[in-house]
Amino acid sequence: MKRKPFETVKHQLRTLQVKPQKERGQNFLVDGSVLDKIVDFARPRTDEVLVEIGPGLGALTKELARFQLRAVIEIEHEFCERLRTEYPAVEVIESDARYVDFSAIGERITIFSNVPYSFSTDLVFHLVDNSQTIERAILLLQKEFADRLAAEPGGKTYGTTSIACQLMAEVRLGPIVGGDSFHPKANVDSRIVELRFRATPKFEVKNSFWFKQTVKAAFFKRRKKILNSMNASSVFPELHLADVFAELGMDPERRPETLSVAEYASLANALTELLEAAQAEEGE
Repeated sequence: MKRKPFETVKHQLRTLQVKPQKERGQNFLVDGSVLDKIVDFARPRTDEVLVEIGPGLGALTKELARFQLRAVIEIEHEFCERLRTEYPAVEVIESDARYVDFSAIGERITIFSNVPYSFSTDLVFHLVDNSQTIERAILLLQKEFADRLAAEPGGKTYGTTSIACQLMAEVRLGPIVGGDSFHPKANVDSRIVELRFRATPKFEVKNSFWFKQTVKAAFFKRRKKILNSMNASSVFPELHLADVFAELGMDPERRPETLSVAEYASLANALTELLEAAQAEEGE
């Protein structure tokens, strides 16, 4: 008797003696139509080098194997053993994808992943940090998080993740996926999203570390005005931030979520120049 997808997944998990871990946000796809949506949305090219993160039982892996699937990255040992048996031509990397050096896998790779909810932020930031190696990433994310990546200035969901992502990638939102498409059933909807990474930042950034620190300081107290938030963060204790805003012609009374990515780049560059000048004086 042929099992339904939901029953097949449960059977496979029982066979491997694996229980979905809630703390890891593990939800396995049981709806084959979602796999079709992912492939149709991504339209993988035959010349693309594909890498899948968190393949689990291999539902999406089976679809990607029709193309140039080079490697899968999986943290669960039982899943890795199964994948090595079923896909001997594919490199199985038993590791946490949030710490993988993607440059060791290949150049300009394409990532596919049904991302566990609890790992979404860390993984996306890691992908952004590896944008020199990754051409694009097709991700199935919690809808709220996916929408945040594409959020525009002024919206409630616009924040540090939006800014970091949009600096290095073009965000394209895809189909929404209901919670019934997973086992265990997800409590919220998901959404397919594509991040197409740029070789260089969309706007000039003189120092990536200080850009991140600038954005972090701005949103330290999201409900406060940006100058008050940055002062409260103590990230730039030696700088007179009010003067920096004045020189840039920026209103320090604005809320952090109203500044565009370009404005954050300008602000970060101005702060970087001041910090580097101060360091140069100390070195004399």
